[in-house]
Amino acid sequence: MRVAVIGAGAAGLVAARELSRAQHDVTVYEQSPNIGGIWVYNEESEPDPLGQSGTRLHASIYSSLRTNLPRDLMAFFDFPFDSSGGGSDNWPRYPGHAEVLSYLKGFAETFGISELICFNSKVRRVNPGDRWELSIDSKEGTRKEFFDAVVVCNGHYAAPRVPELTGMSEFSGFMMHSHNYRTPEFFRNKKVAVIGTAASGIDLTFEIASVAQSVHWCGNNQTMRREQTREMENIFVGGPVIALSSDGYLELDNDESIGPIECLIFATGYHYSFPFLSNELISVNDNLVTPLYQDLLCITEPTLALLGLPLKIIPFPIFEIQAKWFAKLLNKNFKVPPASTMRTLQEEHIDQLKTSGVAQRNYHVLDDQFLYYDRLALECGEPVLPSWYRRLGEAARKHAQSSPGSFRDDFLDVHGAPCRYPRGLRHH
Repeated sequence: MRVAVIGAGAAGLVAARELSRAQHDVTVYEQSPNIGGIWVYNEESEPDPLGQSGTRLHASIYSSLRTNLPRDLMAFFDFPFDSSGGGSDNWPRYPGHAEVLSYLKGFAETFGISELICFNSKVRRVNPGDRWELSIDSKEGTRKEFFDAVVVCNGHYAAPRVPELTGMSEFSGFMMHSHNYRTPEFFRNKKVAVIGTAASGIDLTFEIASVAQSVHWCGNNQTMRREQTREMENIFVGGPVIALSSDGYLELDNDESIGPIECLIFATGYHYSFPFLSNELISVNDNLVTPLYQDLLCITEPTLALLGLPLKIIPFPIFEIQAKWFAKLLNKNFKVPPASTMRTLQEEHIDQLKTSGVAQRNYHVLDDQFLYYDRLALECGEPVLPSWYRRLGEAARKHAQSSPGSFRDDFLDVHGAPCRYPRGLRHH
């Protein structure tokens, strides 16, 4: 089959590799001149610090960013993150964005993916029919191409989500989204608040605290965060923010007020965005993407796949098994259930999440990513995860929770979970 892959980040690269291995004719469309997607660092930020209007940059990583996962978990399974694959034995166990980009470039070259990529080619529209019709803008103008299947790998870290808070329009301080954060220097000696307790909120809180007068870290899980920051005298833990005032104060959900602050940073995640797909084909409502089977396959058009939607995952291996699954589905190596059954399964899953009190914007967070991997693997006839991977994944999770400000440089005690690269990771 002739297959289009939209995006040349990590998901797009491994999708192209797996589809090519399955003997499909693959073309990758990348709107930028580079591979790597989110891992391409850009020191520029958008004119609107909140990222809600004006020029849009795909870049969302900050200068100091390092993975929050050890690289033996990050790697694609047959392309190690050491000197035998796309990395170096001398890299730290938690590499920086430059090392990850180097790894992805090595992956693309090793598996001949670079020659499949059309750079500076932006997909404007994807229309279903007897074949998929893609409208593509490039330096040569607009053209149409036709394909038997489409894989969407456009990422979900480019459209900042900023919650609506009472008083935002009157707030006198500087506001920005973590999407546009690059370095902490702007916040030196300032009074800062960070809203958000996921990965970027953790990193920015600790990094900014190294130069700021004070940082109020706001969000859920206060007990855990107080324990994590007990040795940081200028980090103050607070609950969720519900309102802002014109004099720089923040009102929390427990009627407590903090401030005044000078700068407010939203580390509040991103919107899923598929501007080239019609709402009739793929609907996004408060970050719930439907209709999908396995958080992956378009139920109404099963030659359309959306890779990389699940949140809070170890990304590269999940991308890899999703790509294998779809490549084998196109080859009819297995069958998915009827559309009515797939739709019922998604509806039942959504009902379970709603009953459990999960916010709709978090419906694509995987409670058990290892189970998800194995479910896809078993369905398409691939091996399930090796036991060492599960043990190391759990050890890494606990390690990061124990010391969020320093875990990347602390010794990772794997409690019997073998590291993948004993040579390169012996001292890390």
